Amino acid sequence: MTKKLPNNLIELLENDYHNIAGIVVQDDNETIFESYFQGYNLNDTIHIASVTKSIISVLIGIAIDKGVIRSVEQYVLDFFPDYKIKKRERTIQKVTIQHLLTMTAPYKYKHEPYTKVYSSEDWTQSALDLLGGKTLSGDFKYTTIGLQILSGIIEKSSGKPVLDFAAENLFQPLNIDKPKNIRINSRDEYMSFLKD
Repeated sequence: MTKKLPNNLIELLENDYHNIAGIVVQDDNETIFESYFQGYNLNDTIHIASVTKSIISVLIGIAIDKGVIRSVEQYVLDFFPDYKIKKRERTIQKVTIQHLLTMTAPYKYKHEPYTKVYSSEDWTQSALDLLGGKTLSGDFKYTTIGLQILSGIIEKSSGKPVLDFAAENLFQPLNIDKPKNIRINSRDEYMSFLKD
């Protein structure tokens, strides 16, 4: 039995939040509210963009809960022992999972070169090559490529592709179909993917 949200909340969502496709609220495996907006329904697939950061964070928490990652204080390079550190590169050695999760990790760029990363052969390697810089200041720096490093950490620690780990430990329990893996080969493909 689904409970109703107050009408003014539903009206607010429909009129002022055009980027919400649907809301499902569950409590103890019971659906207490479910509604879809802007013409979407239960079976629609949409690009969730920045929500991916939250999903990856949840997956890191699940990996810690399962014991495949010890803590967010672990160094990133603990998971990539074969990564070749460039000469005099010390900052990257101090970066932890927590730095990536809180977007306080330092990077060697002014403007995020995400298309360079997402059109490379090895996204994690490409993102690691951008990690580091002069100091570990703890300053917030919005980035999406840190997610690829976190994905690599999940893969290395669990021994499974991140999509399989997510399907088994997050999506299936929530009755969400495993999404397809998409390969992006160029800036044009990336921009087209975002628009579609």
